[in-house]
Amino acid sequence: MIESPARHEHPYQPSTRSSGGWAVVAFAGLVGIVLAATSQAANATVTAPAEPLPSVSPRLSAATQAELMSDVLPASPPITLTAPVTDGAGALDDSARQDVQAAFDRLTDESDLRMFVVYIESFDGTEPDDWANASANQSGLGTEDLLLAIATVDREFGLSADSNVPLTAAELEAISETVTAAVEDEQWAAAATEAAETVRRSTAASTSPLLVAGIAVGGVLVLAALGFVLWRFVAPRLLPRLARLRAGTPASGGPTSDELDGLSLGELDERAAAALVGIDDALKTCTQELGFARAELGADATKDFELILARATGDVRQAFAIRQELDADDAGAGPDDPARRTRLSRVIALCESAADTLDARTRAFDDLRRLQQRAPELLSDVEAREPEVARRVATTRATLEQLARRYPESTLAMVAGNPEQAELLLANAQEAVGAGRSALETGQKAVAVAHARGAQNALGQAVVLLDAVDAIAAHLEEAAGRLDKSIASLTQDVTAARAVEGDFRITLARTAAQASLKHVEVTREGGDPLAGLQRIAAAEASLDAALAGTRDATEVAARASALLRDTLRRVDEQLRQTADFVATRRGAVGSTARTRLAEATRLADTARTPHPADPAAALGMAQRSSALVQEAARLAREDADAVVETDPEAVVEENGPVTGGMLLGGILLDPSLVRSRRRASTARIGGGFGGGGFGGGRPDALKKLGTVRTWWPTATR
Repeated sequence: MIESPARHEHPYQPSTRSSGGWAVVAFAGLVGIVLAATSQAANATVTAPAEPLPSVSPRLSAATQAELMSDVLPASPPITLTAPVTDGAGALDDSARQDVQAAFDRLTDESDLRMFVVYIESFDGTEPDDWANASANQSGLGTEDLLLAIATVDREFGLSADSNVPLTAAELEAISETVTAAVEDEQWAAAATEAAETVRRSTAASTSPLLVAGIAVGGVLVLAALGFVLWRFVAPRLLPRLARLRAGTPASGGPTSDELDGLSLGELDERAAAALVGIDDALKTCTQELGFARAELGADATKDFELILARATGDVRQAFAIRQELDADDAGAGPDDPARRTRLSRVIALCESAADTLDARTRAFDDLRRLQQRAPELLSDVEAREPEVARRVATTRATLEQLARRYPESTLAMVAGNPEQAELLLANAQEAVGAGRSALETGQKAVAVAHARGAQNALGQAVVLLDAVDAIAAHLEEAAGRLDKSIASLTQDVTAARAVEGDFRITLARTAAQASLKHVEVTREGGDPLAGLQRIAAAEASLDAALAGTRDATEVAARASALLRDTLRRVDEQLRQTADFVATRRGAVGSTARTRLAEATRLADTARTPHPADPAAALGMAQRSSALVQEAARLAREDADAVVETDPEAVVEENGPVTGGMLLGGILLDPSLVRSRRRASTARIGGGFGGGGFGGGRPDALKKLGTVRTWWPTATR
């Protein structure tokens, strides 16, 4: 085939034949759509457009709406909807509520519309439609949402629909007539179910088969024409751009590559650090919430969520590992190191991926726990358990006092402030229970759930703090007994080393081991047995390495395995203590301490292989883990100590009762984050109320409320 010269001179200009074909296809598509629309108009039984109704504008805030309606609604203010069925008048029994919910579900499944109903006793003289519109605005309902408000004592109702709702005036009138008949007969459930059925039938009848067929045919033709245009003109220009962006596509809802490219290296570093802290908090909150759900519902019911949490945790571990590598290479980083920028962007992408993983199941997790229905039960449970936990505080404080007489201050540094922090959390839990009950009395179930979650998390953290003191007491007692065996083992190695002469390395290791034995012996009374064990273990590992050439391979491997087990036992306790400290002070602990803790955990897990091929290498990992977890503990304490001590009586009442305990523990309450069920599926991980929910690490804003205090001795700061 021979191309014309014109095609060579103008490679992107189609021939006259192609242009004509495209025009014919596009024209045919448009004709199809016009014919279908004409047919629909001819067959329609109702052609009048819907009468404009007050627009439900999501731009109006709840506060603005309340102010505008203050002269209209003096005694019965609008409410924020938290569920499709809100029965504030006790009009429905359980069976009737299920019937209403089933009718609403059918409407949602078979159309794009959703329906809500509110039962109250009286509108108190307010126009029913005004009350319904105000509540719809305050709840953020959209163009496809209808709200039916029914006053059972007044026997009146108001129907709120956006002016752009896809229903005609006649269809809206039919809904009103249906509801009127039911309300007059005091059939409260039927008023909602028949209204939903009327809406469903209206939407089903509004689309004729001919219209659907016409639109389908016309759509295919138009798509064919558009496809030709895209393939011929747009694709050659877009493909190179898409290839450049393919490797750097961000997670849904996260920062774009252009946003990250616009940041300096220092700003990108700060963004990555903040992302790590946020998602780590989310994982800790999700783990605690999952524990509550497992206790309430059993392990089988929460199995899927455990898998989701494990998947997100894998992404976060990878992000922390990259951050650890960056910290190790920090000395050689230039002012604009492209490789460092790439790895920081990868950290952010992994955090976003984990957040998206958790966000995808937030609504399902909330539905599983049925918190809005169970809010009174949760509040009562916290109220019943709080005295028992409170009684433990005095016992824990006495235990700490006994330990302080036997061990140095540094040994107890990680738990020294636990009783005081637990007391504040218990006080916060009591305040949250009171606020939750007040919210229930006013019909604000979402707010009540928020306070219930906050109270439950605060009580849970208090238990962790008190358990940590009991755990370290038991561990110190055990360590004191193990110290004798460790000293005896190292003494035997020193004796064996004396028999080897002429090896400078062995002599050096033996001298260091003797010094360690002497130090432990001198500091044993009133000293730290954990530090003594660590010193003895390090000396023994060094001496074993020096003596390896004088022993057979089997003995070397056996001694390395035994030392590995002892080291991991100590490291596991260090990891637990530090993890508890970070979890209960996560409102203050920064990314560096968390990064060191994550790396220490990774190394310990790697060293914990049941049958390591190289016990000596695994022992090296365990020792490195021990060093990192000690650094993580020091950094975490420094972060917590850096929190400014303020007036303990100062409490911000605007957003609820939140004081130092919850704030330091990372439990934030902010009623401005309440979302309707409609928006629950797209909520970012940020926890919302109380840092609760299956998700909790990427809020648009975190408002620091209340006060924070530190309690460890001034001399150790």
